[in-house]
Amino acid sequence: MKKLNWSCTTCGMSSSRKFSVRRHIENYNIHNGSGQVVTFVEYSVGRSEGKYQPQRVPEFTTSKVPFLDSLLDEIMIEVKNEMVKEIAGRIYRNLPTNHPDYDRLTTMASERIFKKISDEFSK
Repeated sequence: MKKLNWSCTTCGMSSSRKFSVRRHIENYNIHNGSGQVVTFVEYSVGRSEGKYQPQRVPEFTTSKVPFLDSLLDEIMIEVKNEMVKEIAGRIYRNLPTNHPDYDRLTTMASERIFKKISDEFSK
């Protein structure tokens, strides 16, 4: 086991690297900057004196996103995809089909698609 040198004063998360505890504290989803990095010894003494809270037992549950928020996120993705299709269609309809770049792009795309298919089958 690695030597624990540093701890988070908010939750007791410990690590051998000070940077890891600092990153943990500054993480938006964890403490968003509220907490301090102290030596593991200082945290241990502070725990016994009641200065710091004990570590919580990890909860291994998925965070539930409210249904409406999830639905709105999916709608925004679909709207974005439809906008991309519309813009690509406008560009495509204005391309001269007899242009040499068109043929070159078609060839390149075909080669990449067939290579990807070939790579998938060889796995």
